[in-house]
This record gives sequence, structure tokens and C-alpha cells, in this order.
Amino acid sequence: MDVFVKVSITASCMTRSGTSGAGKPYCMAEAYAHLPGCDFPQKFSYYCTSQQEALPTGDYEVPLKGEIKDGRVQFHLDPRQGRRIATPSAAKPAATA
Repeated sequence: MDVFVKVSITASCMTRSGTSGAGKPYCMAEAYAHLPGCDFPQKFSYYCTSQQEALPTGDYEVPLKGEIKDGRVQFHLDPRQGRRIATPSAAKPAATA
């Protein structure tokens, strides 16, 4: 069974990049996950290979992957593996006579 989580990228989501203490370049981007049982989307960060890999503004359907590691359940959410969700267009106002 495939499980998907809605992830939103907003204009206020930031990306940051730099060099780690080990001298390796990194890039982090922000997103919001819509989780069951949470009243509001939850902000999280994800790794990118470059700033160009950060997703553009929009909503995405992202697969949720899980595993058992060291006897504990862990879940992984990688927005780069998701697909963009078409946003519904605004309803057109009725024509007036």
C-alpha cells in the first residue's frame, strides 16, 4: 500500500547552502507537511544537491517511506520524489445582467 503526504512549498520557504565542517558543500530547503492529526502544516527541512534542486512554490503529493532501523520505526519524506498537485482554479463569478 502506498501512502502519500501533501507537502506545500510557499514563497516564504527558504533555501540555504554552505560548507560543512568536513569541507563538503550542502544545500537545505524548507517545506510544510500536512500530517494527519495536526491542525496546521508542519515545517521541515530537506537536503538538495544544489539550490536548483529545491522545489518551486506549489503543492506536492510525496510518497512516505518507512523502515525498521535498530528496532525502531522510521519514516522518510523526500519532496523531490513527489509529483505536483494541480491547484484548483478560482471559480469564475457569475455574469450579471
